[in-house]
Amino acid sequence: MKLSDIRQEVQKISEAIASVLNMDVIISDNEFKKIGDTKKHFDEEVKIIKDTYVIGKVVKSGKPVVISGMEESENCIVCDEKGKCKLKAMICNPIKYNNQAIGAIGLIAISEEYKKILLENQVNLIEFLDRMGDLIVSKLMEKEASNKLEVIKNQLLSIMDSIDEGVIAADENGYIVYTNSVINDALGLTPEESMKKRIYDVLPQSYVKKLVKENKQFSNIEISINKNNNDLHALISGKTVQLGAKSAGSILTFRKMDDVYKVINEMSLSNVTTSFDDIIGNSEEIVKVKEKAKMVANSNSTILILGESGTGKELFARAIHESSNRKNKPFIAFNCAAIPENLIESELFGYEEGAFTGAVRGGKPGKFQLAQGGTIFLDEIGDMPLHLQTKLLRVLQEKSIEKIGGHKSIPIDTRVIAATNKELDKMAEAGEFREDLYYRLNVIPINIPPLRERKGDIKIILEYLLKVYNKKLNKNIKGFSSNVESVLLNNKWKGNVRELENVVEYSVNMETTSYITMNSIPQKILDTEGVAARHVSIVPIQEMEEKLIKQALMVYGDSVTGKAMAAEALNISMATLYRKIKEYNL
Repeated sequence: MKLSDIRQEVQKISEAIASVLNMDVIISDNEFKKIGDTKKHFDEEVKIIKDTYVIGKVVKSGKPVVISGMEESENCIVCDEKGKCKLKAMICNPIKYNNQAIGAIGLIAISEEYKKILLENQVNLIEFLDRMGDLIVSKLMEKEASNKLEVIKNQLLSIMDSIDEGVIAADENGYIVYTNSVINDALGLTPEESMKKRIYDVLPQSYVKKLVKENKQFSNIEISINKNNNDLHALISGKTVQLGAKSAGSILTFRKMDDVYKVINEMSLSNVTTSFDDIIGNSEEIVKVKEKAKMVANSNSTILILGESGTGKELFARAIHESSNRKNKPFIAFNCAAIPENLIESELFGYEEGAFTGAVRGGKPGKFQLAQGGTIFLDEIGDMPLHLQTKLLRVLQEKSIEKIGGHKSIPIDTRVIAATNKELDKMAEAGEFREDLYYRLNVIPINIPPLRERKGDIKIILEYLLKVYNKKLNKNIKGFSSNVESVLLNNKWKGNVRELENVVEYSVNMETTSYITMNSIPQKILDTEGVAARHVSIVPIQEMEEKLIKQALMVYGDSVTGKAMAAEALNISMATLYRKIKEYNL
């Protein structure tokens, strides 16, 4: 900061000093620029201050100077402009800040009467000029602090306008003092309009009024605002601003529910996506199913995926979502059989605050709301209670939901994919499933064949799963022995791909050689249809050879001598032993 930044204030101080003391005043900064001047001591206006002037000398030296007359000052004697000067006597004092001269004040008597007063009171006047210098410095510091506050204020306003939350600030009486662009847009207000209102006039909820009147804070309450005949759903929180023990106002934050759902999904859902390429298999049966699913991916029609447990119904649902124009929106999976019956309704449709004992303050959004714009996958739909099937049917027909304890319909744009391993048509005939809901869900049926009907895919899936679990378990198993492969290819796989995956994971964990052998697969697979009896003593020669070499090395050791003894015990040459060790990576 420079004295020139407070030129107006310095000029006012110059005029005040001159009017009190009836003497002329001139003030310079440390760059020899005139900052204040009462213009009585010189015939012409002083435009520049030279370092040869008395005031210029004080700026340079930082020390006060008293002149009793021009004839006694060497600066005045050599001055080319002394003929224009009316100076009779002068006191010049430095203005100091942090022990550095940032300027100087010149007090000039232009008559003999005031010359006498100036010289007789020079000690007091020097002290007075010191105080005036302190006053100027305080004005400079005040200006500097004001500029910093202005910068901070502008930074905060820029931040408030750049965040995606609406912000309203109100004074202690509830009158709005600030709104950012998000809240203005959401409520259809201009900043000028909002400043004339109380915060609870704009948002008339009871808890907003209690925030102002009773300092009762609240957080994350869902509200509905009607704007241009459209309901805007938002989450609001309110806090008081304290000044000591008193409230100095309140701050209310406002966030659109669409933004809240987006954040929830980003935090709670995996970023892993599933495409149709991730569904392993190239058999005619599975290729037909994938082609049909791809054809309907962009449709908004309801899909019903049918198939036995473990066939990959959720994989297909995720792949359909990922191939649709909704892929950048949430995918919410909900298992109707995994949630207690008394919680399904609140989990699917949400609830309002106070809807029941134990309800979270502010209420809770349901899965349909969280899936807004995206896809909701209702797995095990056959296990949904009958009384909730009616509500689900209404949601599918009206494209809106009503929360538990709520009285407003909330519009939703959510694609529904349902799945079941049950025969819903027969359940509907028996009265165990609503027939009208069945037809509403079964708009586009997709049947996933069981693994036993697409045996051509088993070998491909085995190879894929072996790579997955080799990496996951830090193993290097090369493949499946022929007899193990035969067993796995001919198994009926009642648990389908899920059961097959469990078997591969178990076997990779158990196996100690380079190939999956009969010894490492689960006993339940061996017990199936007499498999153990047929394969108990059959081991490939290659596997047996590797096992015998490993045992010999364990007995005789890995040294050169030990290897020689092992080769002798195995009745093979040392060259053959070394070749086998390299071949089996022992």
